[in-house]
Amino acid sequence: MIEADQARALVLRLSEASCEGGERFAIQSCTLSERGDYWIVRANSEDFVLRGIEESRYVGVNAHLVSTASGEIETVGSGQSIDEYLEDKCDAAKAGARHYVLGPDFDKNDKADVIRLRQKLECSLQRVMQLVSPEFSCWLTGKRRALSYAKAMLRNEGIATSIRLLENPGCAVTIDSSVGRWTALKSALNRVETK
Repeated sequence: MIEADQARALVLRLSEASCEGGERFAIQSCTLSERGDYWIVRANSEDFVLRGIEESRYVGVNAHLVSTASGEIETVGSGQSIDEYLEDKCDAAKAGARHYVLGPDFDKNDKADVIRLRQKLECSLQRVMQLVSPEFSCWLTGKRRALSYAKAMLRNEGIATSIRLLENPGCAVTIDSSVGRWTALKSALNRVETK
């Protein structure tokens, strides 16, 4: 297992090798991930970390993840959350070659749910009946985290859904975390092919 001091040394070597002009770096923090599979190491210029000289601060990197098993390093950009990045990695490992798919948790015999879906999507009853039929019940696909957001939004609208792992996502529309508002989600759902 890679220890904390080894992880720090690996990140310092990587940081200094990637910087022209022989800039020296220092470690800001080094913590173990919740699952214990990565050291989360933050580093920046010595002048910034040790002396607080703001003009010497490097931007663009949130942290480096050092595998506790192999010492392999992954760099997470400043615009990304470490927790979300690690969650996505874990979900992807669980999925393997399969796909996360969100679909209805009811069928065409649940009249109240069918009517609610028709009203929320503002589409025809025929389209809704197709959407809840088994052959078109794969509505959305993408990262599990994005599908969880979509599921929560749909639940808030009174629409029951579930997330499954399938070999083939069928006609599901791919979404990402940018589908964070009802209008965008509704638009994605209205793009699901039912023919």
